[in-house]
Amino acid sequence: MPEEGAVMMDTEPGDCEPVQLQPFIHQVGGHTSMLRFNDDTLCKPLIEREQVFYQAIPRGLKQFTPQYRGVIEVQLHEDSDGYITLIGYPPDSGKVTFPRNTSPASSESDTDTASPVLNTKHRHDRPGDPYSVRLLRSGSLEVSTQTEKVFHMNDPKSGKHDKTEGINPWSLKCHKRQLSKMRRVTQGAGSFTSKFILLENIAAQCDFPCILDLKMGTRQHGDDVPEAKKQSHIKKCEQSTSSVLGVRICGMQVYQANTQKYICHNKYYGRSLTVDGFKEALCQFLHNGHQLRTELVHEIVTRLQALHESVTEQDTFRFYSSSLLIMYDGVVGNGNGASGGRPSHSARERGRPSHSARERELDHEDSDSNTSSVSEGDQPSNSHYRGWVPNVNVKMIDFAHSTHSGFQGDKTVHKGPDQGYLLGLANLIKMFNEIVDRPLPV
Repeated sequence: MPEEGAVMMDTEPGDCEPVQLQPFIHQVGGHTSMLRFNDDTLCKPLIEREQVFYQAIPRGLKQFTPQYRGVIEVQLHEDSDGYITLIGYPPDSGKVTFPRNTSPASSESDTDTASPVLNTKHRHDRPGDPYSVRLLRSGSLEVSTQTEKVFHMNDPKSGKHDKTEGINPWSLKCHKRQLSKMRRVTQGAGSFTSKFILLENIAAQCDFPCILDLKMGTRQHGDDVPEAKKQSHIKKCEQSTSSVLGVRICGMQVYQANTQKYICHNKYYGRSLTVDGFKEALCQFLHNGHQLRTELVHEIVTRLQALHESVTEQDTFRFYSSSLLIMYDGVVGNGNGASGGRPSHSARERGRPSHSARERELDHEDSDSNTSSVSEGDQPSNSHYRGWVPNVNVKMIDFAHSTHSGFQGDKTVHKGPDQGYLLGLANLIKMFNEIVDRPLPV
């Protein structure tokens, strides 16, 4: 019997076998590691409040959140060579006990029968593994990947320039931290199992995902956080664009068609921005190295307006410390980066956001009303791209500190919709529209 709120995935024989998990290479923000379960599903450490929130998201917000797909158990295994493997056990898959100093990734295991037979669609063996983790004698973790993707990041906190191959530098940092934490617990207990929730991988719809991770609202602390943490969150908001705009950047990556590399920024970059700097960062998010992709703005604004309308209807809801992902495909379809979308075959399709399989599943009766929420004056003029719907997504994530009336026995009940969140959305809509209206450089 599936969990309430879980959505059954399409499966084939053997799909419920243990799966070797990999880091999600396009993670641009957050502090816990996102892992790749399969091509279109990610997993992250389970936080009860967040899980319950995902299971009971109001219908009006479902099209703006990743699909919740249930819970798995994750175990860390380390072999005698120091290679570390994270194994995910879907419900009813059965867990297998590993001999000491062996793991499914080890080619020198004492016995082949002791290791679980991983589904071949998800298995990655050494050598030649596109991803591997090894514990060095120094105690640090070495993560290796074998892909052609290159990521560049300037870190304002350290003053260093990070260049990584195959994985976003922030994703690498989060993954190492997650593994270190799990190793400490495992060493103390001998064996340790963590629960992770499964979520739809929105980036799977993109060949070269360009991602903007935004911390939304004028307030970030939950109602029951310790006073020290509360003051820390207040200070971060006061010293960033959160207090003025109701939004700040906590991660970004943009594919550059001219160099075939990603430019990345982390949360420290976002905290350092002024209002003008934030506006320039939005421009950088839309620039592919050749041109400013203004054809994306209409689709982004349409989705933000629809989200604004939906959040307005959520009485007593507060989305403290949650993030908003804005994502588009940076693929270069015609050599200049102006592609990365799909043709629209009807006036109805041209006037509304392009839907993922998740959104089509909901079959919204009010889908047409979403487009009317954007006034004519707010819609950027892009007649050159008329008839083409860019591959754009806008999704709310991270609900560990969200609340509403009747949620988890919370004592504090707020009135009306989340005005701080709405302020952030209104400013995003305004600034994206200003990008289209700004004069071209001489």
